Amino acid sequence: MKEKIGYPYRVRQVKYLGRAIQYTRKSKKIRQSDLADITGTSVKFISDVERGKETIQMDKVFVLLRALGLKLYVTPDSIETEK
Repeated sequence: MKEKIGYPYRVRQVKYLGRAIQYTRKSKKIRQSDLADITGTSVKFISDVERGKETIQMDKVFVLLRALGLKLYVTPDSIETEK
């Protein structure tokens, strides 16, 4: 893992969401193929997400968030943010 991610982790672009997903997956010692099986997705899809491959839908989500002045955070289930 290149960098350590602390939570809450601010996601401002698709690539940051991918980094958070990859960091969490690796810290839990889950292989992409296992995650693909668990989620019913493909290894290619997981790889694309982790590399921050942009999709039209995600780009639109971030446009909406910015327009509304909202921030997106990724947190483990055990942490609640009150911000």
